[in-house]
Amino acid sequence: MSVIYWVLLFIVALFDLTEKRIPNVILLALIGMRTLEIISVSDTMLFLDSMKAGVILFCAGLVLFFVRAMSPGDVKLFFVIGFVTGITDIGSLFYWILLSGGVVATFCFFDRRSNNLNPKGFLLSLKERWYKLVTLHMPMSEAEKKSLKISRYGDKLVMPFAPSIVIGLAMFYYFN
Repeated sequence: MSVIYWVLLFIVALFDLTEKRIPNVILLALIGMRTLEIISVSDTMLFLDSMKAGVILFCAGLVLFFVRAMSPGDVKLFFVIGFVTGITDIGSLFYWILLSGGVVATFCFFDRRSNNLNPKGFLLSLKERWYKLVTLHMPMSEAEKKSLKISRYGDKLVMPFAPSIVIGLAMFYYFN
């Protein structure tokens, strides 16, 4: 992969980190660059391999989207990664992406944990958690309902996945 691909993928990862979205323009630029690259060598098998890798990764991302483990932008990025790399070793690439996703998720978890430390003390924090557990099925106040509707994910921990994809791609090329 050329440096231009890595720069564009790095920009996609930064967009996902800062704005929580993946710009379609950059993804289309990546697809266009790869298409021009394939046309310049005029190899139809290379195009078919790229399409096959893109569709396989897209389907894997779609499955993860349906189980609510991934956002639609990440599914699009999966297709672009498959199309741009055109590799036949999809299993290894998927392994490295999931491994890097786990590492990034661990860091996101610890970051959220450190930002939500309760200054009141550990025992009071346990009491609050017990109260939330006991009153789980109690009706919520309007303020609580509004605070949960701020994000479509509610109170769940969410993380940008594009950096994990880019890190996993770099790990794939480094270790394979």
